[in-house]
Amino acid sequence: MLFTLKKLISALLMPLSIGLTLFIIGLFYLLIQKQRKANFFMVIAFLWTALIAYSPFSNNLVKSLENQYPSYLKIDKSINYVLVLGSGHVNNEKLSDVSQLSKTALIRLTEGIRIYKELDNAKLILSGYKGDEKLSNAQMMKNVARELGIKEENIILHEEAKDTKEESEYTKKTLMKEPFILVTSASHMPRAMKIFEANWLNPIAAPTDYLAKTEGKIFSVPKASNLKKTESAMHEYIGILWHTITEKIKFLTD
Repeated sequence: MLFTLKKLISALLMPLSIGLTLFIIGLFYLLIQKQRKANFFMVIAFLWTALIAYSPFSNNLVKSLENQYPSYLKIDKSINYVLVLGSGHVNNEKLSDVSQLSKTALIRLTEGIRIYKELDNAKLILSGYKGDEKLSNAQMMKNVARELGIKEENIILHEEAKDTKEESEYTKKTLMKEPFILVTSASHMPRAMKIFEANWLNPIAAPTDYLAKTEGKIFSVPKASNLKKTESAMHEYIGILWHTITEKIKFLTD
């Protein structure tokens, strides 16, 4: 129930949802012949949509998250575990296993394997549930990892974890307080680190899947790709706020 509520609130507060809501309000006022109010909301909806699709705005919003942890370039060979957090996938037998993974999942997995191969006797932990699909995201990543040469006995799956909080709980059962390398998208890393550390775990951040590699050109037109960046950043900030609120409620009720 709480998981569904969180997803619903997040969807309603996404930047495009806000823009559509403003447009619908303007349309409503237009239908009841409130021209001035209709014009106001229509203009605000237009300006809001232009802003969230504008490169300098979206890039800097994402960079405020992505720059909090540096890329993991100097490998600590004493670490024995690499955890890759799940993302999206589809099950389609007409596609290769690689093509069934989302772009984000594939980038995370690739970074996890890169780090894993630098370690001695390490285990690769793959996380993610199946959602509405036949196989879990963890299993799909395992299939690709096997195709890329990772031995099956060196792979651990967390197939029931639906979100980052549950991923931290399953990891705690597996590793307790042993340090591990945490691989996820750079924009997601601040929230993931907060959640894992709140669960008394010892993650080492290894961000990847950077969305904003430049500041963005001032003289540029709005693009759908920038809208995606803004949406990703908003999703993370909402997630951080949700985590903060639920942790405070938990503290007060314990």
